[in-house]
Amino acid sequence: MHDDAEGGIPDYGTPGGTPPRVGGPAYGSALPARTVSDAPAPAVEAEPGDVDEGGFAGFLDAVQDRAQAVLSDLGIGPDDDLPTVADGVDWSLYPGTRAGDADFALAAFSQEETIERNEALLARLREAITPRFGLSWGLFGEIPRVDPEVNDWGGDSLLETCTTGTWRSTAKLTNPLVKMQLVDLVRGMLGAAGFHDVTLRNDPAHASGAAALAALEHEFGGMTLRDQVVWSLVARESVHSDSVFELMIIELKHDRTGRFLEAAQARAELRGGPMSSVDLEIVSRGTLPAELEDEFRDRARRYDDREPPEL
Repeated sequence: MHDDAEGGIPDYGTPGGTPPRVGGPAYGSALPARTVSDAPAPAVEAEPGDVDEGGFAGFLDAVQDRAQAVLSDLGIGPDDDLPTVADGVDWSLYPGTRAGDADFALAAFSQEETIERNEALLARLREAITPRFGLSWGLFGEIPRVDPEVNDWGGDSLLETCTTGTWRSTAKLTNPLVKMQLVDLVRGMLGAAGFHDVTLRNDPAHASGAAALAALEHEFGGMTLRDQVVWSLVARESVHSDSVFELMIIELKHDRTGRFLEAAQARAELRGGPMSSVDLEIVSRGTLPAELEDEFRDRARRYDDREPPEL
């Protein structure tokens, strides 16, 4: 049995005041952000005479045509066996992330609107939780953290992943009935905000068979709600954004292996804050800054009705 050494931290914190933002995000989100890798080789520069008056789309066409001319000189055509070229276009230059996602990206909230929506939702949740459960909060991480995305063919996308700072309570919850009351409150507010597929991932009711229960114990530290180290409530929003919300309830006294305690100690040493807590976070993928909307639309138009290469 392990418990976190948080001398003086009560089971229920006292509301009031927001501790200053410190450190970085503590626990990973339900879905990890993409990282930039395997960037494509630089495109061949277009000569001045190659560019017409068609704006950015015309410029991009000229660059790609010039690049294809170079490939043709080498005996390589657009239908040849190149991993990123298919149907006459190079998909490493596609501005989205996956084939066919351009319409959704252009119709969704802008990156700025998504960030505003996420921060407002987390604020409403804290305001509802604090008086009922006596929790006060600290903010960890950037507000928000913005990470570049790459498309499925290794090229730089114009879309980005936005992760809110992690709001962490300065006190812990220990009673499983109180934890479930918190889950029910948050579940209802998420539904009202347009989130769906609200799932308590650690609920043993979702596990069927010995293998599923063993996996549950490994990920959450126990096979029952009463003895689990971590509770994880997740939900999606896929109408106006591609967003995932996560509520985590961490109670280290149930850690029988030391794995969770070791991770929490490393987190506390690096970023500060309590080791047992309630955490709130939202990760939004495929967000498009408003200033890049025209460029995105022009670049995506070249891929209309084209078939991408097989991955």
